[in-house]
Amino acid sequence: MLAVVLIGSAAALALHRASADRALLVTGRAEWIWYSSRVAKPVPLRFYAVREFTLDSVPPRSAARIFVDRAHVLYVNGQRAGAAVQRPADALATYEVAHLLRQGRNRVVIEASSPTGIGGILFALDLGAQTLVSDGRWRVDRDAAALAGQGRYRPVVWGKPPLYPWGYPREGR
Repeated sequence: MLAVVLIGSAAALALHRASADRALLVTGRAEWIWYSSRVAKPVPLRFYAVREFTLDSVPPRSAARIFVDRAHVLYVNGQRAGAAVQRPADALATYEVAHLLRQGRNRVVIEASSPTGIGGILFALDLGAQTLVSDGRWRVDRDAAALAGQGRYRPVVWGKPPLYPWGYPREGR
């Protein structure tokens, strides 16, 4: 009888955790990405993460949710959309960017930096019927020319939240 109660309790806890996971993932399918997993010694790093996409029409509202450990500047189609310095346990930075989007080809560039060379980018852009997220399809480059071009390298993909030390980044105000 005790075994049945324990198994039932474990199953209920698992369902609760799965539900909590879905509720806490305000960035949907976004994965943590970064420039490299090889850091021989802690040194400052600045690089650019680039993603191009096409829109049939511009949505009336489009929120970009971003967390970069340690700092970021977000560009949408060459225009600065926002910037922040963030630490684990901080909220996601949220920027309304619909006014920067256009029908056809668009590009998002995240200028990311870390004082130690170690960090992570988590990004989700609500485009109405679709969401653009950080994943292995992005390109990264240390060269500032990536602001106008394409990054040369694939990012390291750390995985979906929760990951140490970031946990579940929460919605900003």
